[in-house]
Amino acid sequence: MARMSRKLAARCLLPAIAVLAASGCTSVKMTGTARTGTEQLLLTGTWDDALHRVDFHPLAGLRVFVDPQYISTVVDKDYVTSSIRRTMTEHGVLLENNKDKAQIILEPSFGAYGTDMRDTSLGLPGMSLMPSLTGATVASNGGSNLNMSQTNREDAVVKAILYAYDVKTGKLVWESGWLLNAQGVRDHFFMGSGPYRLSSRGEVEHYPDEAQTQTRRHFFRRVLSPIKKDDGPQ
Repeated sequence: MARMSRKLAARCLLPAIAVLAASGCTSVKMTGTARTGTEQLLLTGTWDDALHRVDFHPLAGLRVFVDPQYISTVVDKDYVTSSIRRTMTEHGVLLENNKDKAQIILEPSFGAYGTDMRDTSLGLPGMSLMPSLTGATVASNGGSNLNMSQTNREDAVVKAILYAYDVKTGKLVWESGWLLNAQGVRDHFFMGSGPYRLSSRGEVEHYPDEAQTQTRRHFFRRVLSPIKKDDGPQ
């Protein structure tokens, strides 16, 4: 009787395990560039948020040259430099493209500009049910992971300081103070469905859903649009 109960339990358990295996989720990272679009949005957005806290008004009316030589290791160097210049002009600073003609030199310095990624999953790692020679079902190691839920996490961190000095005297005339900012994104999968995305950056949270929506709209617009008849040359 006990043996029949064990066999019945094993038969009932196999379909459940099969369902879990079929619904297991896999994180696929596809990118045609050196970095994913999500990472780029997350990092540049984290920097933009930090830069918006800077008040350049004390430098208004002065000819300032932005020297990027000390941010060569920042992966988005060109974007960072351009965003600094744009924000300065919004605050009334006069941009000088020739370092020798500038009154003030502004130097950005970065202590951190990067991302951390961590993946966590909940399930039965490395377990599978294998039939034995006697017909009974036993558990063995080395099988496929049975993921019931998974979370892919990516955090961006920026630490920087901007300071300006007088070209003639070399004296410090202004500094921003330390800019420290961190933003993140979480992609949640449950039983094979997802991702369900959460992010502290709005543009990151709405991507890639917004891109997929626009793609669908464009596709159906092309399919459902009336076909124009070609009457030939007039």
